[in-house]
Amino acid sequence: MAKAKGPAGVSNRHIYSRVSYLHQAAHYLALSATHKTAAAGNSQVARNKSATTPNQTPNAEMNLSRQYLSNMRSVSLKAVIRQSRDMKQEVCKFCDTLQIEGETCHSTVENRSKGGRKSWADILVVRCISCGHAKRYPVSAPKQIRKPLRVSKKDAEKEPPTEKLDQGLPYAT
Repeated sequence: MAKAKGPAGVSNRHIYSRVSYLHQAAHYLALSATHKTAAAGNSQVARNKSATTPNQTPNAEMNLSRQYLSNMRSVSLKAVIRQSRDMKQEVCKFCDTLQIEGETCHSTVENRSKGGRKSWADILVVRCISCGHAKRYPVSAPKQIRKPLRVSKKDAEKEPPTEKLDQGLPYAT
């Protein structure tokens, strides 16, 4: 008799660990670069020192962070790994900068409806400081279900969607 198979593990675990390492390293470098520039801006001694010798380490650390994020994106695209939504939202698609609120990006809430009457039309706008591009995210809109996980029309006719009734949302057509 053959042994029963154990629980199936994650395939390509080494790729997931590589992507995770690149993200963590980029996050660490970006935070250390922003803290060094903030500390250098607050200290009078650092201002005098930077006037005589240029200090390029915060800029070099930010560039290294961008390189790591670019590598992370290319590895996940090449291996066809689905990144989490939060991981994608914290990286600028145009310049690969890690979006740190107040340091590398600014966020505002816009409502372009007439007079701002429609509260469900709020949009979070995250503007990157280094490249100037903006990304827009709906604030109160529910996330759309991925296509393979959606219920087909034939299945919907057989069984009424109880989840949508519980949420108070109208039927999707």
